[in-house]
Amino acid sequence: MMTLAAALLLGMIPQDEARLKEAWPKLADAWKAVAEYKVPAGSGELDDEFLKVAGKLRDAFEAGGLFVEDGEYAPLALKAFIKVRARALAPSGVSSWDGRGARIAILRRVVAGGMPGAPPVPGAPVPVESNPMGALLRSLEKLKELKVGGLDDEENVQDEMVTVRKALKLLGITADETPAALRRRIFSLIRALALGEAYPEWPKATEEQAKQFRAWVSELGNESIEAREKATKELLRAGEASLPFVREALKGADAEIIARARQLLGIGHAPWKTVRPQQSMDWGVETLVVPAPAEAPAAPAPPPKKEEKK
Repeated sequence: MMTLAAALLLGMIPQDEARLKEAWPKLADAWKAVAEYKVPAGSGELDDEFLKVAGKLRDAFEAGGLFVEDGEYAPLALKAFIKVRARALAPSGVSSWDGRGARIAILRRVVAGGMPGAPPVPGAPVPVESNPMGALLRSLEKLKELKVGGLDDEENVQDEMVTVRKALKLLGITADETPAALRRRIFSLIRALALGEAYPEWPKATEEQAKQFRAWVSELGNESIEAREKATKELLRAGEASLPFVREALKGADAEIIARARQLLGIGHAPWKTVRPQQSMDWGVETLVVPAPAEAPAAPAPPPKKEEKK
């Protein structure tokens, strides 16, 4: 008999990658539109092309079921990644006056390597600390070049992967506590999106692996806490191939299994919500307070006329 807790959890199965796969063409098209958009010089008013890009992003998010707060780590991390990149499209030069007569100007801060959400400048070094998005995209392109050239051995890709891991942490997409299987999954999704590749399918388990994964999933509800912890660690160690079997456990009736399956899928794990302010998505934006012009002093009164003596 299903417990109340299990029934509640079952009714709250969150967004997963099924819709993400279906929406992949729209997501890829939206990403391409973001990458190709050129911010017009001027006052910072929204132009028609910007609105078209924003519309494509909205349709892609809707198709992928990404307008949710709760869900598996991988699709929501991809959403956070796209949002960071899209912030570079925001018009610059927006300004207003506060209630005290001082002008508040919101300006893009141009730093070496560009905005954090901006693509790298071709041929220019991309400092990961000041432009993590640019450094990440450049490293992904470099990894693609190495693969095409047949040079993607461990020694050659090591430096680029160090940059990738550091950039993802700086952007708040991953964290030290993110399980390795989830880090690898979001890397696969981000790489495919940025390079215009097809949706990256999950690694397929062999028949023997599938049997073992199902056994470990069933052990997540074992009466022994030691057995539950061991099964959790084994599934974490197994990597991406085990996650589809973990996802199936969300449809079960055992509250303990469901709770541990949610943990393994990263449901509720959102590093982008706790990233430090200096590493937030608002990098590159400064608020400048420009004092209002002082009023011109009133002209001095003319001296009194002297009375003439009669």
